[in-house]
Amino acid sequence: MPKIVAIDNENPDWPDADRQQADETWRALLDGFDQQGYTYRAFKFFDDLSFLDEFDPREWIVWNWGEELAGKPWSDAEVADELERRGFAYTGSPPDAMRLAQDRMRLKRRLQAEGLPTPAASVLRDPEAASQWTTFPAIVKGANQHASVGIDGDSVVHTTEQLARRVIHLRQTYKDDALVEQFLDTREFHVAVLGNDPPEALPPTELVYSMFSDMRDRLYTYQWKTDDASHGYQRITMPCPAPLDRSDWRVRLEQLAVRAYRAVGLRDYGRFDFRMLGDEPQILDVNCNPELWTDGHSVFVAAANVRGLSYPQVVSRIVDCAAARMPRTVFSGNRGR
Repeated sequence: MPKIVAIDNENPDWPDADRQQADETWRALLDGFDQQGYTYRAFKFFDDLSFLDEFDPREWIVWNWGEELAGKPWSDAEVADELERRGFAYTGSPPDAMRLAQDRMRLKRRLQAEGLPTPAASVLRDPEAASQWTTFPAIVKGANQHASVGIDGDSVVHTTEQLARRVIHLRQTYKDDALVEQFLDTREFHVAVLGNDPPEALPPTELVYSMFSDMRDRLYTYQWKTDDASHGYQRITMPCPAPLDRSDWRVRLEQLAVRAYRAVGLRDYGRFDFRMLGDEPQILDVNCNPELWTDGHSVFVAAANVRGLSYPQVVSRIVDCAAARMPRTVFSGNRGR
């Protein structure tokens, strides 16, 4: 049984609600280690990973929940770079996959090159370019943001003028270009994938927005994921397995998720977000190292439970994936001493 160094980043500037959610998830992870009988050490960090100096990569793996380094947004790949430089096997995807998943246009090109369905899109760098886009309604995302950051009801636009305003908003707020694609006001499914040899799609989860009459509310925004007082957090339902009425869709969703997992280079665990275009699922987002929350809002945890896996068992499966990559030797200079 491998020994584990568990790492999680912590930013002193986080709001109390974000810190509380992170702490609850962290405690659940460590409880999972205890229940499975692992030997482990646990560290939270901000800008320094030197505590890893005392651990031998031939004896320890790293459970990697490092999503940023020194408070820099979307620097999870830099954390993984450092773990690789030190010679550790670690849980989750490698740096190249993380960087690809964050660059939304490059990600789309990779999916398209592999014959995987994803909505056509354009990247707009200034509001004057908004006139080049003619398909409405559209959704506007940060071209180099991730997950639902920067997405809210105003991200759904119906006119060139609204699109131009959103381009300005993303530039001013995130210093980022805008990626625009057709907004599919259709059924949404998330599919978790676990393992490597071979990867296994877990049962799809549907996000049900039928209680909302305004299409701008039919989005799984960051607030609605994390704020338990928000309208969406309280009202969006997430049945799993889904869809019960279209077994053909379920099979197709699972097939596409596994294909995309391999195409993007994800490892150990991941999640894919889809909406339907007719009978064909469209890949909207790719999530390396998806959240393993225990508040009932983690698609990954819910789908694993449906498959018969408890939270500690999910943790153990992911640990086993990383342990298979443990080095037998460590080359001089790899450990940062």
